[in-house]
Amino acid sequence: MKLVKSLLLGSVAGFAAVAGASAADLPSKKAAPASYVKICDAYGAGFFYIPGTDTCLRVGGYVRAEYQYTPAKRIVTLSAAGFTNPAQVSGSMDTSGMEMRGRVELDARTQTAWGTARTFIRLRMTNNSGIRSFTETNNATIANAGSAQSTTLEAASVQWAGFTFGLAPSNYGFMPGIMYSSTPWTGFPNGQKQIAYTATFGGGLSATVAIEDKGEWNTPSAKTYNNTPANGYQFTANIRYDQPWGWAIVHGTIGNNSYNNSYTTTGAAPGPLAGIGAVGFGALNGSSTKSEYAIGATAMFNLPMLAPGDKLYLTANYANGWLGGLMSSGGLNNLSNASGGRILAGIGRVDSAITVTGGLGTLASPFTIGNTTGWNVGGLLIHNWSGNWRSQATAGYIEINPSTTTLANQWGKGRMFEVSHALIFSPVKDFDIGLELQYINLKSNIQNANAAFVAAGSPGASESGWTSKLRIERNF
Repeated sequence: MKLVKSLLLGSVAGFAAVAGASAADLPSKKAAPASYVKICDAYGAGFFYIPGTDTCLRVGGYVRAEYQYTPAKRIVTLSAAGFTNPAQVSGSMDTSGMEMRGRVELDARTQTAWGTARTFIRLRMTNNSGIRSFTETNNATIANAGSAQSTTLEAASVQWAGFTFGLAPSNYGFMPGIMYSSTPWTGFPNGQKQIAYTATFGGGLSATVAIEDKGEWNTPSAKTYNNTPANGYQFTANIRYDQPWGWAIVHGTIGNNSYNNSYTTTGAAPGPLAGIGAVGFGALNGSSTKSEYAIGATAMFNLPMLAPGDKLYLTANYANGWLGGLMSSGGLNNLSNASGGRILAGIGRVDSAITVTGGLGTLASPFTIGNTTGWNVGGLLIHNWSGNWRSQATAGYIEINPSTTTLANQWGKGRMFEVSHALIFSPVKDFDIGLELQYINLKSNIQNANAAFVAAGSPGASESGWTSKLRIERNF
């Protein structure tokens, strides 16, 4: 038995030796080292190292499909014979529309001796139709403009050592842009060109000073009687206080409005409707500037006592000659077009940062100019229900006060009230299916209305409307 065992062990050892020798004689080729994406957790979820660098990158964005229905409104038309105020004509304004949107963003960060160097890019592409794409004639909103496509650069900035250079969120508006509707406060969906510096003092306190592009504020134009510089600078600053309960910010901006008191002997006079209250136009009378500013406060409160993730946002603002501090192109600034017009239709206000208060526009009697003032309050409540449901509700009030004028048919005080509610279902995180309803009521005062304007039913003196939107959005 011992003999058999010895023979078996010897045979196994022999085979192993032969196999090892044979393998050593064969040619060998080492596999190329695998290149793996390395996770970067220094800046939060989703970041990874760009291979061969010490820069962390995050790729994100969303796809959105939005469907809107808004009941038709009356259309006010102007003809050579005078004013007409007909009932809504079938097909004169779309009652439905679609907006398809895709957004891509890149966030690259590298650690330096002076802090993190961040480069951020966000690009939005949109395809609209129906009531989401329209033309405007004689201040009457008429959709039926067909399909329209656009590409918008929302952000392109470099941040380092407290500085921000490029296109980035504004340093004045801090209410979130998460609602489907237009909102009764300022916002900058397309970013803000700027040079800014933020100082952090500890204890949650920080402050920012910035030079921003005046044109980005999308302040309503002052029509024929002033030229707001599109490339001027706006000086903006804020003080911010962050705490576990939320945050609070005081923000302000200051700059100048310019106006050119120059007219020809033809054309329409300033007024709610072109052609009403024409006045004598004169020759060049020179140009000047008026100071303008806006100041406000915005706060966010965490409400875990209601439900995890619940938040309440509040804002209040006052503006003197700078309506961009109250409203924006993405909001309700120009109520005869943009998003507000899709709800109100008919005739809405088109207010200006400065208004003509008197004069004939001649060398002997040049126009006099005054600032438009206004204020607003608004709030947004986000509440999370059980079962992946949440609600988002807004309410806001805006009041606009143009200077008192001697000219006919000029806008006086305007008061707008807005409420909306969205109910959203999220099957999984970052996937929303939501339905929203919004109601807007606008009341206007007309200064020095003439007989023709009154006979036309004082169009634009009172408007109200509602709209509904269905949105499907997937973020990544």
